[in-house]
Amino acid sequence: MSPRAVTVCKHRAMLRVLLGACLSVFVVMMTFNLFLMRTVRAPADLRYIPAAWRKGKAAEDTKFPWEGGDLQDVPFAMKEEVLQMVANEKNCSCPYENPLIKLTLHPIYHPPSSAYLSAVFNQTELRDVVNRKYRERDRLKQRAPPQTPLLFADGRSPLSYPTQGLRVQPRKSTIIPGLKLRIPDEKVATYTVEFIARLGVLTTLADVPGVAVEGAESTYLSLTADELTHLNRQLQFIVYTNTYFDPDTVDYVEYRYGGFVGVIPIQIHYKPMLQAFNYVDDDIASKVTVATKTFLRYDKLRQMIDSVRHFYPTITIIIADDSEHPEKVEGQNIEHYTMPFNKGWFAGRNLAVSQVTTPYFLWVDDDFIFTAETRVDLLLKVIENTNLDIVGGGVYEELGIRNSWTQKIRIEDGDELGDCMFQTKGYYHKVEGFPECVVADVVINFFLGDTAKVRSVGFDPQFARIGHEEFFLDGLGKLRVASCSHVSVSHTSKMPLPWKKSKLDLQYSSFRDKPESFKYKQLFYKFNLKCIHLN
Repeated sequence: MSPRAVTVCKHRAMLRVLLGACLSVFVVMMTFNLFLMRTVRAPADLRYIPAAWRKGKAAEDTKFPWEGGDLQDVPFAMKEEVLQMVANEKNCSCPYENPLIKLTLHPIYHPPSSAYLSAVFNQTELRDVVNRKYRERDRLKQRAPPQTPLLFADGRSPLSYPTQGLRVQPRKSTIIPGLKLRIPDEKVATYTVEFIARLGVLTTLADVPGVAVEGAESTYLSLTADELTHLNRQLQFIVYTNTYFDPDTVDYVEYRYGGFVGVIPIQIHYKPMLQAFNYVDDDIASKVTVATKTFLRYDKLRQMIDSVRHFYPTITIIIADDSEHPEKVEGQNIEHYTMPFNKGWFAGRNLAVSQVTTPYFLWVDDDFIFTAETRVDLLLKVIENTNLDIVGGGVYEELGIRNSWTQKIRIEDGDELGDCMFQTKGYYHKVEGFPECVVADVVINFFLGDTAKVRSVGFDPQFARIGHEEFFLDGLGKLRVASCSHVSVSHTSKMPLPWKKSKLDLQYSSFRDKPESFKYKQLFYKFNLKCIHLN
C-alpha cells in the first residue's frame, strides 16, 4: 500500500472516531435535555400576585357533583385515565425549558419550548405591570355582560339536569353536573337512563357497583341499575368530551328515562381572551383618544384641534384624511393618516379607530368645537361605571338648539321582499345611577366608545359620503348605547349664506350630498329591508 493510501485510511479512521464521539455526545445531551423537560417545573408564573387576585381565584374553584349530598354511603371507584383527562382541563402550567440546551435541528430534532412571560420583567416592572393588568381585568370584567348562569331543571319531570350555562372548550371535556332521577312513589325492577350526544362522546368518570354501563366513549350512553341510589350516584360521574371541532357552537345532549326526555345544551367555545389596554396613568389622556375623519375642510379641522387643545392639552388626536391634496396637520400628540382620494366616511372611521391604543375613544366631526360643556370626564365616568359601550352627548346647532338625536329601532318580520324597520325618536329608560343619561339604539355623531367593542362591529366602507345610523344598525343587539344631556359640543354653522360659500364649501357639498336612493339601495340589500318607517 502506498504512503498516500495509508494517509487516507488514517484520516478516514480519525473522521469515523470523531463523528462517533460527536454523535454520542449529542445523544447524551438530548437525553439529558428531555429528562430535564419532563422533570423540572417552572417556578410560579408570577413572583408577585395581588392578594385580591388570589382571593378571586380561590372563589372560582369548582365543587364536583359527587362532593356532599345524600349519596355519600354509595361507593365508587374512580377511573384514573378519565380523571386525568378532566383534570388536565385546569392544568395551566408549562414545562420548564432547559436553558443549557436550546438546539433546533428541525425536522431531525425540535425540542418543546416554554416561555414564562413574567421572566422578561424585573421585580419592580413586574409589580407595576401585574397591578395594571389586574386593574384592567377588573374594568373589563365589570363592563362585560353577565355570564349565563348554570340552571337546572328540577320540576315535575323525574329528570334533573342542567338547562343552561354548561360550557366546554373545543375538543375538551367537562363533567355534567346536576344529573338525577327522581321517582318518589314508583317502584320498578330496573332503572335505565340514556344519553345521546351529537358533537361529542360520553363516558363515566367512576364505576359504581350495581350499575351497568353501555356505550362508553361513544355518542350513546346507557346506565342501568336495580337501585335508584346507585344509579343517581353513577349520574354524578358523567363526562362529556367534544370531538367535532367548531370554535363556537352548541351540542344538545338528550337525557331520557322512559317517555321523559330532557335536553342539556352544552356551549362549545373558547375561553374569551382578555383584551387589555396598557395605560400607566389614570387620567383622561391615558384612557381616551379623540378620533375624527376629515375631507377638504382643513380650516374647520384646525379650529376643532385648537378647541380640543384648550381643554385637553395632552390628549391624542387621530385624523383620517381622504382629501385629494392632503395638507400637513402636525402638532404634539396628533396622528394624521392619509387615505386614497374620496375613499369615504366609514372607511375613514375604520382607519381612525384602528389606530386607537386607549380603552376608549371620543368620536367627533371635524367641524365640532369643544366648549366648557364638553366634559369628557363625565362621559368617562358613565361608561366606566356601567356596561354601556357607547355614551353620546349633545350637539349645539345654530341659534343654540341642542340636538341629541336619540332614536329607537324596531325590526318586524316581513315577506320575501324583506323586513320592516320602524325608527322612532325617543329612548327606552334612564341609566341607573346616572339620571342625565338615557338608553337608546341610535345617538348623535358625538360619542365616547369602547374601543374593543366598536372595533368588533366596525364601519361598513360602502357608506362613503352618507351614513350614520347604519353603524348602529350593524351594532343592533351587540352594542349598548346611551345618550347624556349633561355633556355637549358645539357645531360650526352648517347654513352659511349662499353668496358666502367658498369654492371649497361648494366642492365639499358636491361630494357629500348624495341622493337618498343610494342609501335606500344599500339598506334594501344589506339589511334585507323592504321599508323604513320614520316617526
